[in-house]
Amino acid sequence: MFADFPTLFDWLARLQFLQGFPAAYLVLLMAVIIVVVRDWRLTLLALLLLYLAATLLFVELLDPRLAVVKAFTGMFVCLILYVTARQVNWGKLPVDISPIEAVQLRAERQIRFGPYLLPTTLPFRLFLALVMALVVWTVGQQPTFQLPAITQPYLTLAVYALVGMGVLQVSLTAEPLKAGTGLLMFMAGFELFYHALEQSVLMLAALAASNLVLALAIAYLTQIRHTPGVLFD
Repeated sequence: MFADFPTLFDWLARLQFLQGFPAAYLVLLMAVIIVVVRDWRLTLLALLLLYLAATLLFVELLDPRLAVVKAFTGMFVCLILYVTARQVNWGKLPVDISPIEAVQLRAERQIRFGPYLLPTTLPFRLFLALVMALVVWTVGQQPTFQLPAITQPYLTLAVYALVGMGVLQVSLTAEPLKAGTGLLMFMAGFELFYHALEQSVLMLAALAASNLVLALAIAYLTQIRHTPGVLFD
């Protein structure tokens, strides 16, 4: 019954036309969406698509049988975060939360710029994400900024996109789930760069385990953050 069901290798073969710059641009687009949107469903969907697009880039650096580990790891990470977001009803304040806790939770959506406290509204996040995307695209096209051991410019663009957007995401919020997606993007960029330097199976397994541990830590912090009275005493 399952003989004709396509495997992940079959999907990678079908998506070969996206390899190269299309995959790098898709990574950049998904990273922008993750930074801009607040809805956790869209965030996790964009993160999943980001992992799949990044897998198309990993295929050029690793044996396809090893590259699919990145896809499976990304799927498990997104599953962990999905279950966590569903459990805590992420994005909505608990019904039994105190006024002081509500104020502190909303303060996580603000950033301090010198003496000013700026709310990270949708236009503000969109502006910063587009500026970062423009910077990443411009720098990625310059031969001067090509990363060592990476000869393909689209791989350099993807690394800069993942690292830059990851740092921006972490800078914009203190919410564990949203900030955690920034750390995961940063990790994906680091892995893409590392595997261009060395194709070690041992490090592949270690990095996959690190991503799963990071996802579990994000899930734990998200659960704690949405438990009234735990972190606000």
